[in-house]
Amino acid sequence: MKLDLSGLKATLGMGPQVGKVLILDGDNVVGFRIVNLLLKEGETPGVELRVGFRDLPNDDEVAEGWEGVERVKFVWEDEATYADALKHITTVFISTPTTPDFDTHFKTFLTACKKAKVHRFVKLSFYHALRSRAENPNKYFGDPEYLLSRDNFHDIPLVHQHALCDGDLIVGGVDCTILFASHLMSNVLEYQGSTLKEEHEFYGASGGKGVNYVSPNDVADIAARAILDPKTHKRQGYTLTGATPITDQEVATLFSTHLETSVTYVEKPLAFFTQNSAAFEKVKASGLEEENKFIKGDFERISGRKPESFADYLMKEDTMAPVEKKAFGHTITMVPKIEQEFPEQPHFITMVPKTEEETRAPTEAEPVAAQ
Repeated sequence: MKLDLSGLKATLGMGPQVGKVLILDGDNVVGFRIVNLLLKEGETPGVELRVGFRDLPNDDEVAEGWEGVERVKFVWEDEATYADALKHITTVFISTPTTPDFDTHFKTFLTACKKAKVHRFVKLSFYHALRSRAENPNKYFGDPEYLLSRDNFHDIPLVHQHALCDGDLIVGGVDCTILFASHLMSNVLEYQGSTLKEEHEFYGASGGKGVNYVSPNDVADIAARAILDPKTHKRQGYTLTGATPITDQEVATLFSTHLETSVTYVEKPLAFFTQNSAAFEKVKASGLEEENKFIKGDFERISGRKPESFADYLMKEDTMAPVEKKAFGHTITMVPKIEQEFPEQPHFITMVPKTEEETRAPTEAEPVAAQ
């Protein structure tokens, strides 16, 4: 996959130097793709790459073509790793880590960035995240419609956590671009890869409703453009969605066709999932994502092409991160199967505002994370 940046390069010429870019969590599904895209755009002047890893890979584990990419240890919970990662960096890409207390670590990280003279951020966030903290929508950039209304995305703890971080960037006047993405198509492979391989099943609670999945290829495309063209994308927020909703049963059929084998889609009770995953499943089952107004045109407007379909995504195995390819390491297929009746009414959640008791983390580990 290579970006069509002919217009951008004509504008850049030998112009503004992007400088050294730090891609955090470079082995995740979006960070991995951004690194590859930027490496393939190597003729663009003035771009150097450093990639942050929680666990530094061995030389033989580095992706093909990454030999010249600087690698550094970076752990959100360990601020001692910040200084080396940020040295001489001008732009940082931040994914959506699920680290506990991420919003607290993020404030510490921003302080370290200021000290290191980092001046630009490109951050991945969640669809409709900002509304969960937008008491005054005029403070925020983004889609005015969702800043003035509510939907179930606002009640997901992880989404609210990232909204706090997004707001810190925006209210702080920092030069940033924030990408508000719907469910990534890679989530089934990333979070349930072992279940696919070992049980030949994947789990959900979407109740037969259409889900708006966005390709990680499309998210990485816009992130790379924002990194390479900071002037155009300065202090912008983009809502990234797929072209059409698709049911998880239809996703199962696509996997079945692609892999020519058999994995079962299993509808599970919400209690089966982690707190955040159950909340995401409630959003899916609400039917919100079947509405025409859910789909936004930011991706097509910026990239000049239609968003990828789920079938398109599955065909591009060459762009996939190791965590996705690992799930394809075993012969699998999907056949829909339902373990419980679909609810007559969508599940809705109202978790904001919350009491201290309500926000306390569960004491026992829950089995599956599936966004």
